[in-house]
Amino acid sequence: MRHLRLLALAALISTTAGCLSHREYRHIYSLEGAVDAPTQAGAVAERPVMQLQRVLIPDYLDTNDILLRVGAHEVHESATGRFGERLSLGVTHALRSDLAARLPLYTIALARSADRPARQILVNVDAFDVWPTGRCVLVADWTILDADRRTLLSADRGSFTIAAAGAHPDDGAVIAAMADAVQQLADRIAATAEALPP
Repeated sequence: MRHLRLLALAALISTTAGCLSHREYRHIYSLEGAVDAPTQAGAVAERPVMQLQRVLIPDYLDTNDILLRVGAHEVHESATGRFGERLSLGVTHALRSDLAARLPLYTIALARSADRPARQILVNVDAFDVWPTGRCVLVADWTILDADRRTLLSADRGSFTIAAAGAHPDDGAVIAAMADAVQQLADRIAATAEALPP
């Protein structure tokens, strides 16, 4: 009997160690690129503000796991990598950075300013699928509201497709493709914003 208990304990320890080592070696990724130069404070206080609301993502995608679409109704998580934050936050932070680079005459904020009126950018992601072949598809719609948060200034929708590098892309290539798709979304939103009257 004692021999069986020792075997069971050894199996449990082995399994636990395996799970821990599996998690320990998962790479952590961010959709937002690294900042390699400080932003210019300059006349930030004088720029008009656009507030980007947290991007809405389908619940099954809004996780730290990197998910691959393997069928019409099935996704698998990567065993070797994960996001450093939930996908909705990752897309929001990456999109804010991308919009700030494309709209230098605006301050792109995530939090509402108490003393400065801000137009609102609302983004809803319907799909953000990456297939094992590396094909990445982002489908989203966006709305820009005036500072009163009621007047609709613009509404649009787009689908963005990127091919990840390599025949069997690794996690890094998948994340790069997803980041490129977010940049394409930022291009479209920025073009919409620039066309609006001041």
